[in-house]
Amino acid sequence: MPGSYLVLETTGTCNLACVHCDRSSIPPVGCDEQAHGGPFLDLAMAEGFMRDLGANGARFDTLILFWLGDPLLHPHFEHLYPMLLRLNDRFEVFGKIELHTNAVALTEQYTRVALNRASTPQVWHLTMDAAHRHTYRRIKGRDHFDQVEGAVERIIGMKGQLGATWPRIVLQFIVSDRNADEAELFQARWSRALRRAGLRVVTAAGIVPGGDGDEAVIFLRQLDCPTPEEQSRQNRIFRTVAASMGLVLPGGDAAPPQVEAHNPRPCSGFWKSPVVRWNGDVTVCTRDAGLALSLGNLRRTPFTELWWGAPAEARRRQVAKGDYSGLPLCGDCFIPRSANYTGIEPLEIERHARWAQGRHSTDTSEAP
Repeated sequence: MPGSYLVLETTGTCNLACVHCDRSSIPPVGCDEQAHGGPFLDLAMAEGFMRDLGANGARFDTLILFWLGDPLLHPHFEHLYPMLLRLNDRFEVFGKIELHTNAVALTEQYTRVALNRASTPQVWHLTMDAAHRHTYRRIKGRDHFDQVEGAVERIIGMKGQLGATWPRIVLQFIVSDRNADEAELFQARWSRALRRAGLRVVTAAGIVPGGDGDEAVIFLRQLDCPTPEEQSRQNRIFRTVAASMGLVLPGGDAAPPQVEAHNPRPCSGFWKSPVVRWNGDVTVCTRDAGLALSLGNLRRTPFTELWWGAPAEARRRQVAKGDYSGLPLCGDCFIPRSANYTGIEPLEIERHARWAQGRHSTDTSEAP
């Protein structure tokens, strides 16, 4: 489905304490999860997950390595990332692989893992959010400013020197009232660095534009907030910064200045954006840190059975009518009005319903 993405969390741990992060709502790691090596994605489970997708003809636009932990903190990241690339090159499940990191753990070793010429397109979002050390500390809760700037300089420089095809580098700046006055300085500083490395660079707000691995992006992203009131306030700041920098926001209603706490339409999350936690739990939304909408766990049931099974399809039929009864978090959700949200059209829902009906009557069709 256009705009579909699957979020795979490699770890539930992080080395920062960002003021806007939802990690505070994560349930603590229990004894059972500790026994399974938590909080890190098991390599065998990750491989089985990819093989299940490939065997069942599953297709998503993007695999996103992220959620509530930083993927580079996985103790076997240097094996995990190449394995995912190899399996995707073989099965062609995902159109591209996207990784989000704060770059604190972006060592020279991991930089060499990142730089490659695989056939799968890759995008790495390096989230920095500040042009000054004191602002970085205020937002991130830790003093890693120099370390992160050095790591970003290194991956930019090595990409230029080695001529690596991937990843496409996106330097991300999440705009808020804490850093809005540094957006232009951030853009100028990193545009110079990228050009010195021989990379082309564009600046965008709201959505990362299409492009190849040699074109880096300075990306201003909208902040996601816990309440519609705060979202409205931060949206106005985001729009003001984008306008002052001459950046056009995608779509006429991107980051609307006023947000309502009401979700009258079917949410695309139930169709387009499954989320897999490091321990194998599957849900439909990155807002569901408490797994209130969980569909099950990969240790017991293959992903394709969870995501396209009868219980998930029953939920889709319900949500297709705008009915969120019995679904915590959804009825008063305001995210479908976010610039960070992928929508879904009635024709897409109808097409999926026809496919699902055929699949459950024959159980031999491939995923749409």
